[in-house]
Amino acid sequence: MKKKLVKLFLLLCLLSGCLFLYAINKTKYDKRRFEDNVTFKNNGYTMPTTSQIKDRVIISFVVCDSRFTESLNVIKSSLIFTSTPLYFIIFTDDKLKSNFSLTLNEWKDVLGDKLDFELHKINFPEAHSEEWLNLFSKCAAQRLFIPKLIPHIDAMIYVDTDSLFLGPPQHLWDQFSRFNATQISAMSLEDDNPNVSWYPRFAKHPFYGKYGLNSGVMLMNLTRMRDFGWVDYVTPIMLKYKLYIPWGDQDIINIIFHYHEKAVYVLSCRYNYRTDQCMYGDACSDATKDGIFILHGSRRAFHNHKQPAFEAVYRAVEEYKIGSDPRIVLEKMKEYLEVAPESNCGNLKDAFLKVPRHTLAGSNEKPDR
Repeated sequence: MKKKLVKLFLLLCLLSGCLFLYAINKTKYDKRRFEDNVTFKNNGYTMPTTSQIKDRVIISFVVCDSRFTESLNVIKSSLIFTSTPLYFIIFTDDKLKSNFSLTLNEWKDVLGDKLDFELHKINFPEAHSEEWLNLFSKCAAQRLFIPKLIPHIDAMIYVDTDSLFLGPPQHLWDQFSRFNATQISAMSLEDDNPNVSWYPRFAKHPFYGKYGLNSGVMLMNLTRMRDFGWVDYVTPIMLKYKLYIPWGDQDIINIIFHYHEKAVYVLSCRYNYRTDQCMYGDACSDATKDGIFILHGSRRAFHNHKQPAFEAVYRAVEEYKIGSDPRIVLEKMKEYLEVAPESNCGNLKDAFLKVPRHTLAGSNEKPDR
């Protein structure tokens, strides 16, 4: 009898040990899957050679309804300052597709190989398509599905349509070379001041780090994002948090990177410069020192007559005629900033002009009068 009890005890101990080891391994697996321990084999991404990068810098955006003119200014601003050919991937609705085709082909006739593009229709998964279409602003959530929609593209710069390049896109593209083995994307912080950043004050969902990310400018290594399984994450997150994500796709991006912090390369605020960086005073020392590289007119800063410095730069770009001397844009920026009503952002006008001035210096910029 004692022998049977001893055998039973030993069997129970063995079974308990197996269950314990299974639980440990499962925890490690789950942690690796849902937190930030994802690494790519052989870095998961072979950087193009310098000559390949110079062949084309790829820029993408999503636009529906009434933002056609604004989105043309994204393209126009990048063409003004580029030193390399640009390739645009545009996701848009049927109404705007013909407008883009007509306008961009006219620009191609003027610029030749400096500009090329491809147009894609808005394409959400059939399940929950209406919810996706109207999440935040119309069709903005399309960006979340891009890795699967353009499998022929390895990497790209994604920008919101209310963004303007103030320097050569090639310089931002070069930031891909700074990615380490775990990083799949790059963005700027929403803000590095907890008293200003929206996420630590109001978010009811997980978000990246202490301050959250602003996704208005997003470097996307699409090859790594596909390996990561990016698209598989987004629908479950949307369904779980849809009542708590007022910023739509940006909130979903923050939730994903809350659990995968090592997958993000953080860009300087000068690559996504918003009114938050200047309306209360200088809150982006990099931009003050080195100049604003991308101006992001979020919350309609280019149009609402509350931020005259932002409107001045936007007006100068909007008035530019494709094929004309880009130095005209710089002269107009100077002129419009000079006469703009005084504001905290306007007090930092040198930050707005520093990169355009440096970029166009080789074009025999006219001296200040």
